[in-house]
Amino acid sequence: MVNRPGWAHDHKTDALAKELGGSFEIVKRFHADVTARDIERADCVLLYFWLQVEQLAHLREALRRRRDRLVIGICSHYELSGAWREPGLATLNELAAAVFVNNQLLLEEFGPLLARPVYSTPNGVDTEFFRPGDAAKPPAAPSSLRVGWAGSLENHGPGHRGVHEVIAPAVAAVQGAELCLAAREQTWRNRTEMLDFYRSLDVYVCASRSEGTPNPCLEAAACGLPLISTPVGNMPELIRDGENGYLVERSAGAIAERLTRLRDDPGARQRLGRAARAAVVESWDWRQQAAHYEPMLRAVLAAG
Repeated sequence: MVNRPGWAHDHKTDALAKELGGSFEIVKRFHADVTARDIERADCVLLYFWLQVEQLAHLREALRRRRDRLVIGICSHYELSGAWREPGLATLNELAAAVFVNNQLLLEEFGPLLARPVYSTPNGVDTEFFRPGDAAKPPAAPSSLRVGWAGSLENHGPGHRGVHEVIAPAVAAVQGAELCLAAREQTWRNRTEMLDFYRSLDVYVCASRSEGTPNPCLEAAACGLPLISTPVGNMPELIRDGENGYLVERSAGAIAERLTRLRDDPGARQRLGRAARAAVVESWDWRQQAAHYEPMLRAVLAAG
């Protein structure tokens, strides 16, 4: 069950349907369309985050009746923070036959708090689609650097992504650096337009307070860009500091220092970018990551 067309969970469902189609028939339903009958007919029902139960309050009883076949995800620390933590954990323990999380930090924190099996199901990326351009990009001027960020400026509240508070000041502090945004609130870009956006960059930056998986980081790395990121979500699992990107504290100064290194060393940009691409192809493509869902689904189906 997917909240919005065209957003991350929509694309994720398509990837799972493609990779797991030999074992399961995956039927996608958007919130606006799903009915109690859909829930009753399903052998297993998957929600990506517990707040979907709140958003589908009129279907809560139908979900409760299928709790032996209901799997619910935890996408980020944000959705179980503050006032949401207690009701979120209660909903997971009440309704979920199994819970899935998309990074190691979530598994370590919430695994001990849940009375349900918890599975690690990291996000993936389509590395056949998101890839470097066939033709080499014209080399940037020695003192220039195109720095990219993509996503929603407002999702999770103002300041959470750190674009205006951290990234913009960092870029402004580096002579020759240019901040290039693909903000959802400004222009909606389809996948092909996002591919063109990544290929126009020299480096991709993430400065979030928390994440589950910053999917644009995976997409940018698949396009051969070095990453600079705060140690959020599964970035500590992907980034090998100094080899395929940099993990930094959440400050403009720390990011500016790494941007300066990359501006002054085009060879390092290329080397780190190739390593980032190699890392996601080896371990983060959906062909590998979708397989993590299969043991969870088979266990729930066998027990239900």
